[in-house]
Amino acid sequence: MAERPELFAETRTRLRPSTFALGAVFVGLFVALAIGDHYVRLHGSPGVRLALWGAVGLAVLALFLGLVQQRKQAADIADRSAELEQLSAELYRANRAKGEFLANVSHELRTPLAAIVGFVDLLRDGAYGELSPRQVGPVERIESSANHLQALVEQVLDLAKMAAGRLDVHTELVKLRPFVIDVASEVEPLITERGLSFSIAIPATLPRIATDPTHLRQILVNLLGNAIKFTPSGSVTLRAILVPDGDVARVAAAANRHPLLASGGSWVALQVADTGIGIAEKDLVRVFEEFEQVNAGPRGDSARRGTGLGLAISRRLARLLDGDITVESTLGVGSSFTVWLPADSPTPPVADLR
Repeated sequence: MAERPELFAETRTRLRPSTFALGAVFVGLFVALAIGDHYVRLHGSPGVRLALWGAVGLAVLALFLGLVQQRKQAADIADRSAELEQLSAELYRANRAKGEFLANVSHELRTPLAAIVGFVDLLRDGAYGELSPRQVGPVERIESSANHLQALVEQVLDLAKMAAGRLDVHTELVKLRPFVIDVASEVEPLITERGLSFSIAIPATLPRIATDPTHLRQILVNLLGNAIKFTPSGSVTLRAILVPDGDVARVAAAANRHPLLASGGSWVALQVADTGIGIAEKDLVRVFEEFEQVNAGPRGDSARRGTGLGLAISRRLARLLDGDITVESTLGVGSSFTVWLPADSPTPPVADLR
């Protein structure tokens, strides 16, 4: 944001060449007048000479008025540029203050929330005596609410860090097949608990890529969690595909309309598909917006409530990893979210592989 004033200054200087051009025309006009006047004195009449001077006078007046108007426009543009510079600086300060506030509040909430969750665990484990059947329900509700709030705090903190440019990326060379299988095994119990079928298609030929494994894990867990949440029955599928240069539309039609993906190069596509309630076409543009919860059918149920940050954070993380996320969905049929990561990575030493 600090470089913005230079852009406005450049806009103001664009008017200077035209001012010089007017001056050059003015000088040229008088040179032409001198030559014409000399010719008329030798070969013409006084009336012609007077008409010539009258025409030149009108031309000079027009040039003068044009120059005055141009200087007025230049002054107006300079004033507007100054206003834009001020607004830009104020917006930058406001965004920075918002990010710092969110980060500070999140940090302050972390400790008491961790204490609440810890004491709930102790209660459930019988550290203070066995819970009666009447007490189990309220304790479970406390635990659910505390976990929900803790997840919200962590997501807000991540968002604040990303907005402030403070979220670190630690790139490692990752062997994708075992990595993705490990993430799938982490969420599989949740899928089984919901009575959904879970299929995984991870080819052994997947390349090693340079990425941040922590952020990539968070993206996949978010997408799989979303699929579980909005799939009342049916299946969830996790697949990985190596996409050659120029072949992105084969995996997801939406990718062909994406400037980054359509620009070429080889990609790894990690796709989470479900047979859930789906998303209306008009709502697809909103699913990655912060604090946005697209309500389609039963999405408003308390069991499916969310923070509205998971997908926004996932896309930002994907872009930090030089990739992106696309979505395709049909209301009442299901959704497919695809994480795109560049596949062009150097061959790593064996010791660096995950």
